[in-house]
Amino acid sequence: MKKRFLALFLLVFLVLSMFTFITSGTEDTKTFQRVDFISGVVTANELNLRNGPSMQNDIIGTFKKHKWVNVLAEIGDWYAVFDPDTGMVGCVYKKYLTSAENIAQNKQDTKAPVTTPKPTAPAPDKTATPTPGEPADLSQNEKLLLELINQERAKNNLPPLQADPELMKVARIKAKDMSENNYFSHYSPTYGSPFDMMRQFGITFKAAAENIAGNSTVQGAVNAWMKSQGHRANILNSSYNYTGIGIAESNKYGYVFVQMFIRK
Repeated sequence: MKKRFLALFLLVFLVLSMFTFITSGTEDTKTFQRVDFISGVVTANELNLRNGPSMQNDIIGTFKKHKWVNVLAEIGDWYAVFDPDTGMVGCVYKKYLTSAENIAQNKQDTKAPVTTPKPTAPAPDKTATPTPGEPADLSQNEKLLLELINQERAKNNLPPLQADPELMKVARIKAKDMSENNYFSHYSPTYGSPFDMMRQFGITFKAAAENIAGNSTVQGAVNAWMKSQGHRANILNSSYNYTGIGIAESNKYGYVFVQMFIRK
């Protein structure tokens, strides 16, 4: 697992170095700037992925609308992005990419009707589903993940997250969906974006976010999140007060982890 993360880091470093070489020496010098979010969503019907931050750079891929990517940096009018589904790194015109949190907020503000039929969700286990407001019946691994997350929040003088029973159900279904359908993405081919999925299952929120991970241990997943600026920001966001956690076995990673955050 460490080797894979190291390889990904080296890949991103090499590609970003290439971008620097391409843009150096031009009249409009482009510099990398940090972004305050990690998950970006394509808003155009099609968005070209190029090997540098200009229209003169070659197209190396194309993203469809609603595609989720990881945003690495801002370069002038462009974003450097990483596609977790293909492993490709490149640049997209930032006008057609927005943060996942903006998508969630816009949907909540407009209160658009949900056209997708509400799925009949299977119970995540054989225990009775807790009624709203009662503590969720967590598995050992779910309890451990919540404990580790709240320990990180306590280090930063933040109140603990509470496990919401209905959001727990959604996160468990999302983790199972990723495992059974062999994908690793915020956007589910079954349910759509995390925010679409929450609304389909009747979850109301003022703000929302999602972290996902593939790892062999709970501690490893939390460590990876805390080393990532965007994932860490979700965990240490003081506005979130409820969470849902899903963990499913995975042949590829050992486990896939889903943690959803909401502010009520």
